[in-house]
Parts: sequence; C-alpha cells; structure tokens
Amino acid sequence: MIGKENILKIVREYPGGEDFFVVDIRISPSNRVSVFVDRMGGVSIDECAKVSRFIENHLDREKEDFELIVSSPGLDAPFTVYEQYLKNIGKKIKIQLKNGETHLGKLTAMENDAITLEEQVKKREKQGQAKKNKNKEINIKTAVYPLTEIKTAKPDIEIK
Repeated sequence: MIGKENILKIVREYPGGEDFFVVDIRISPSNRVSVFVDRMGGVSIDECAKVSRFIENHLDREKEDFELIVSSPGLDAPFTVYEQYLKNIGKKIKIQLKNGETHLGKLTAMENDAITLEEQVKKREKQGQAKKNKNKEINIKTAVYPLTEIKTAKPDIEIK
C-alpha cells in the first residue's frame, strides 16, 4: 500500500515547490490517494496538475494500482496545519474553542503556538438607549488563543 510518508517526501522534492505545503494526505483502502496542497499565495489548478504528474512519475503503477487526486484544501476547509494560520494573517477567521465558544475576528499574529485575533465587540448600552442611538459604538478587543484550546479554525468567507 502507498504510504503517506512516501507521498509527503515526493511532494517535498517537487522542483520549485519550496513554498508548497501539504495540508492533508488521505489514502483509502482501495488506494485512492487524495493530496491537498497549498502555498502562501494560493495554488492554481495548473499547479495541482503539475504536482499530480510529478507524484505519479515517482510512483510505480506496476507495483500498485492507484487513483491520484491533487487539489487545494478549499476556501472553507478547516485549518489542519500551522502554515494555514500563517497564510491567513490579516484575514478574518472563525474559531471554535474546545469549550464551545465561537470567536470571529481578524487574525493578526501567529507565534509560540498561539494566534492573536482582533475581535469587534459592540459596546453594551443602558436599557432604553439602544433605540435612541442608532450608531452603536464598536470596540476592538485583542485576544490570544493557544492552538491547544482551538477545536476548529477556518476562513470567514464573506459573500458580497
């Protein structure tokens, strides 16, 4: 059976692919190999096709039959590797903590296995003032969340 370690090694040898990173590798019992790759500037369909051909040229179909799919993880896929956090610095993300809390904000930093989010917090108003004051004051709260406390994190996609 084709191993994840072997696929990972092949992708790391891809020429010009120093800035590529592997997000996930899935291998089914029937040898359907799905490789999800990305890079800081994003990855195109043409690049996925080139990586696919490179991997295929380094595997022996005479030894094992397999189906190979190489793609990006998708716009709304949860983060699974450190590099995905780095790629999304400066962008809005949504995280769910292991305690069930959900937070939405701009990812401003990633260091020491923790992320920093700038979250918008609406100022609470006294009862009765909400109707009078239509321009609600919004404050920015900066919070640090260790990766060990994060259950899921993914980009917040805004449709305009």
